[in-house]
Amino acid sequence: MELNKFVGNKIREYREEFGISQETLAARLKTTRQTISRYETGERKANQDVLYQLAQIFNKQIDAFFPPRSTDDSKNDRLMTIAAHLDDDVTDEEMREILNYIEFKKLQRRE
Repeated sequence: MELNKFVGNKIREYREEFGISQETLAARLKTTRQTISRYETGERKANQDVLYQLAQIFNKQIDAFFPPRSTDDSKNDRLMTIAAHLDDDVTDEEMREILNYIEFKKLQRRE
């Protein structure tokens, strides 16, 4: 799904969950109902200022308006963090070897 549409669906979801109309939300954001409609359909991008205001209105974290990261991404981030903290002199190649070794050990454990 296109990011604009995902964000728009979240805006609509939270607005409906909160029980307010597009007109009411528009008034709180000092904009028009048409702009809210365009955000919700993904025709218009909500910038960071609008998302910040929406997060405050709906009592949500800003990242709630975005698709979740895959667990593989967060796992790779953790592995890269571990490898990067081993030593400042670790090269990219050595880091790849460390990550490969970790994956190898995990495979061994599963067998």
